Amino acid sequence: MLAEYRNQQIYHNHITTIPFGAFDFVLYYAEQMSQIIPVFEHQHDLYEIFYGIEGEANVVCGQDSLPLYENSMVLLGKNHLHRLRYMPETPAVYFTMIFDIIPKNGNSSIDAELEYREIAKALDKADTNKYIYLPRAVSQQALLADIHKQIQDRKIGWASQIGILYYLFVLNLLRQTASVVSDVKTPLGYKNIALEASKYIHSNYADELTIDMVAQQLNVTPRHVNRLFQEMFGRSFAHTVSVIRMEYAKKYLRTTNDSLERIAMHVGLPSGKVLIRLFHEQEGMSPGDYRAKFH
Repeated sequence: MLAEYRNQQIYHNHITTIPFGAFDFVLYYAEQMSQIIPVFEHQHDLYEIFYGIEGEANVVCGQDSLPLYENSMVLLGKNHLHRLRYMPETPAVYFTMIFDIIPKNGNSSIDAELEYREIAKALDKADTNKYIYLPRAVSQQALLADIHKQIQDRKIGWASQIGILYYLFVLNLLRQTASVVSDVKTPLGYKNIALEASKYIHSNYADELTIDMVAQQLNVTPRHVNRLFQEMFGRSFAHTVSVIRMEYAKKYLRTTNDSLERIAMHVGLPSGKVLIRLFHEQEGMSPGDYRAKFH
């Protein structure tokens, strides 16, 4: 697999920002390198990762010398002097990247703030100890190969895609150094009220259903529910209830010999006559014709 991208190095020299709920992931630099390139001693107010691909390199941080073999990783904290020991005669291929996690000043959700704090806490460990060293990290070779493929193919969205892949690279490392389960309980963002309302309809289609009842369950106004339904599904709440009831009525027509009155009761309609009327409006045929065709 290494042969696919070893001789055409990953090189990212554009400062790239990937926005998240409560923070930005900022990539300053990324490159695949070999032992023939000396890395002078330096420090910066940013995080840096060295990841071994093959051969042997050596990361020096202060008085510590950290061997970099295949799938080993070093995450360097901010403002710590470091360098790569120059060993031009010892074959080595490694990947390095410089990045930061920058909090946003805005109204983020509680879960977004919590996610930022969890990531920041994992990075603080590198700041406090100068570095985090994983001599046997989970392989990131496939991820690097994917980055290389995105760069080579340059298909639509590739520039955004590789930024996300770089973030995943960092996240994979942090998950190995901070293996606790996240306290974030739900996906980030706002709850999809229209989808929640549609789920409520599916669960209660056999009972009386009004937009006021659903709005009360979701703690929003009926007008808000109807507006979100129009935006999400292109139809009103009442029309959606009718369509869903007809779909369940079709199931009963196909799979049972129940009368139209009984099927109407099953799907929350007041009578068989209403079922017949809605069937003609939505399907262009009677329930009897539908049953004869699909039973």
